[in-house]
Amino acid sequence: MKSAPARTSNAIIHILLGGIVFWAPNIAVHWITGFRFSYSDAIGITFLLPAATYLFFRLVWWPWRKQEDRLPSALFAVLGIWITGPAMLTVSASFCGGGLTQPDAWRFFVFGTLLFPLFTFVMSTYDGTLFALLFVTLLLPILANFRSKVSRTPIRLNSWQA
Repeated sequence: MKSAPARTSNAIIHILLGGIVFWAPNIAVHWITGFRFSYSDAIGITFLLPAATYLFFRLVWWPWRKQEDRLPSALFAVLGIWITGPAMLTVSASFCGGGLTQPDAWRFFVFGTLLFPLFTFVMSTYDGTLFALLFVTLLLPILANFRSKVSRTPIRLNSWQA
């Protein structure tokens, strides 16, 4: 059993990793496209954000963890995605003339983070990332708990061979 500070630091690491890994491709797409952000870009990030998040956790982070530790880490990652949503979406909107380029943006930044469930939902709707957000929220904990089963008996290609 881990100590309380170790569990707390583990939760904070997963919250930050979840938020950064999920929202970083969105910020990159907004930075690249700027004012030219279009419907096709929104469709692209709908698939890019969940894929990048799942691949990071599946290929980089989870192989180092025991099977029992994956579900709590996935839940904290999802919490981090929702908590950091207003901050990251404000940063990505800055490349399109909104976000931090507006007066009193810091006040919106702070209140949006404090009221993160509502603000993340609404801001992701306007940003075009709502379906990606809902997809990861539902599937990341399920896929983290998924066990890959290995066949214990060898498979024979030809039944007539001994």
